[in-house]
Amino acid sequence: MANLLDLKDCWRKIRELYTTVVGFMRYVFGSVMMIGVAPEYLAIWLVWRGASLVFPSWIYQWGDDKLYSLYQRLVLFFFETCTNLEVVLYGDAVDALKKRESVLYLANHQSTVDWLVADMISVRGGSLGHLRYVMKNTLQLMPLYGHYFYAHGCIYVKRGKFSQNKMIQALDYLKHPKIPTWLVIFPEGTRYYPGNPDVIQKAEQYAKDNNLPVLKHHLVPKTRGMWLVSKQLHDKIDAIYDVSVFYDGTVDEQGIRGNAPQLVGFLTGKCKKVHVHIRRIPMSEVPREEEEVGKWLQELYRTKDELAENFFTQDNEKRNKVEKLLNGHKSSLSLWSTLSSFLFFSVLSVPFICTKVGRQMYINLLVYGSLGSYGWLAIRNVC
Repeated sequence: MANLLDLKDCWRKIRELYTTVVGFMRYVFGSVMMIGVAPEYLAIWLVWRGASLVFPSWIYQWGDDKLYSLYQRLVLFFFETCTNLEVVLYGDAVDALKKRESVLYLANHQSTVDWLVADMISVRGGSLGHLRYVMKNTLQLMPLYGHYFYAHGCIYVKRGKFSQNKMIQALDYLKHPKIPTWLVIFPEGTRYYPGNPDVIQKAEQYAKDNNLPVLKHHLVPKTRGMWLVSKQLHDKIDAIYDVSVFYDGTVDEQGIRGNAPQLVGFLTGKCKKVHVHIRRIPMSEVPREEEEVGKWLQELYRTKDELAENFFTQDNEKRNKVEKLLNGHKSSLSLWSTLSSFLFFSVLSVPFICTKVGRQMYINLLVYGSLGSYGWLAIRNVC
């Protein structure tokens, strides 16, 4: 019997080692490829940007959305397909994703992976290329991508304060009726991260001081950015997608909520399942006045907090049966939907790696492309 137990323990350790090694290899290879193809992607984008200058802006955006979708499918190949991630959808998700509409995507914020979940949801709705984010201004510093995100229609804002006029200018571009958009906003602004309790305590105190709902699983949502977006795009957006994301394994055996998985842990396969609840709210139900939008958003987050208790509860039985309780549906992507992008970028990389001219072009695109994008963003002063 003792020998049998030793054998089982040995086999368990071998499996853990295998999982760790495979996860590390996936992290290294995936990171190198996703970051490494940036100059190649820039080359394709520059060709399209130049060719589309003679056409209306919506034609440029149509082609750019196709390119963006192509790259994000590569990201999903590593983060969802290779990790064998299980995505479970709740609420209005199944019906809403059958529609083809412009959306204001409001989600809770707890991880550096949250933007990837938007990828996972939008690709299932056939709208991956239409994703655009309200992003913190420090992301401009990303080589090549910092400029590209802005060119794609993303909006940079400064944390704590931002130029309303610049945000309005960026939103005006998205008003075009032929530019479909999923605009992603994380109203909390900062991640809800139990490992940093000071932020959570400050949010709770702010709520008490301002007679707002004290939330158990979210920070106090900021209303100004939401109001500006709603004001500018109210007649363009078809619906609000109130998205609540819950990562499996966040709650320990004692029922205590811990930190959500971050990019590295996610890519190495430490998160096996993601739960996504979507409540579709027609834009006609969203108020227009700033004060009313603020009240509406606070109530929305109070409702989100009640929903979150189903996932973060200390009741193990309730937590284990949450899929059945909330009528969850497992959703899988076809292998080809992401593998095709991986194969495309793999083939595209061959001449850049294997030829002298390709390697020189790659270096030039990386160096001069980065310098040029930084200069362009500085001159435009986009936020």
